[in-house]
Amino acid sequence: MTQNTINIELSIIIPVFNEQEALNICYLELKKVFYHLENRIEFIFIDDGSKDKTSEIMKEISYHDMSVKCIFLSRNFGKESAMSAGLDFANGYFVAQIDVDLQDPPELIPKMIEVLKQTQSDVVYGVRSEREGESSIKKLSSYLFYKIIDKMTHIDIPRNTGDFRVMTREVILALRSLNETQRFMKGLFAWVGFKQIAFPYKRKARIAGKTKFNYIKLWNFALEGITSFTNMPLKTATYFGFCISTVSFLLSLFYISKYFFYGEKIQGFLTLIVAILFMGGIQLMFLGILGEYLGRTYIESKRRPVYLIRKKLNLD
Repeated sequence: MTQNTINIELSIIIPVFNEQEALNICYLELKKVFYHLENRIEFIFIDDGSKDKTSEIMKEISYHDMSVKCIFLSRNFGKESAMSAGLDFANGYFVAQIDVDLQDPPELIPKMIEVLKQTQSDVVYGVRSEREGESSIKKLSSYLFYKIIDKMTHIDIPRNTGDFRVMTREVILALRSLNETQRFMKGLFAWVGFKQIAFPYKRKARIAGKTKFNYIKLWNFALEGITSFTNMPLKTATYFGFCISTVSFLLSLFYISKYFFYGEKIQGFLTLIVAILFMGGIQLMFLGILGEYLGRTYIESKRRPVYLIRKKLNLD
């Protein structure tokens, strides 16, 4: 038996991956905040291939609470895919996204819904005015990433935002219509448009457990965001190559003129080696950029699903 989906007012999507320490705390906090909605709310937990006891805890919670819907992915597809799965199965008119570590306070969601109604908006997204429990390096890297992607793309991706937001049904249907398999959700949230309002808040430290992101994952995440929404690196390679070719041609004319008119021989073996190594490094770098786009095109051409589901609980 599943919960009646006709009268669902609010769906809350919570992706989880190896979060056995935080899962129960998150569930109890959400129930405390939204007890007044009773049968008009659903909590959608998506297990992204956890290796710890996360799936067992989810099963136990959903067995005693029909408002808890569980999706178990067949393996670890990544947070973006897990969020996509939650969006595909959300039934509420309003849909909120929140992390299981509760760095984003769930008690703010009713206030965000109120702002959404008052301003007749389609999306209210959280903007982190303060960020507890994050290192200076992570804050700096986040700032630089948004600075770079803001300069490179033609879409306005708000800075200091995460996945914490509330959306209307129309936005969810628009997101479901997108076909790419390699997903950068922050970019997609901005790309679909609609009327979007910022909601400043103070981000807390994790309630339990450790973050699953490391700097390698964050680097790959940044590459995903850049290659998903701009071809500026390819254009930069073209412009840079043209400039280097022009300078090389002019230098060649200069040295040839000196040889023929003044009899000066071209010297500087070390300079030549440095120039060759420099150009070789530049070529390899731009080949890597080209490879990123070709690899992305190759993966997208396969048209594989964004995620695969191993099991569902309390869902049709």
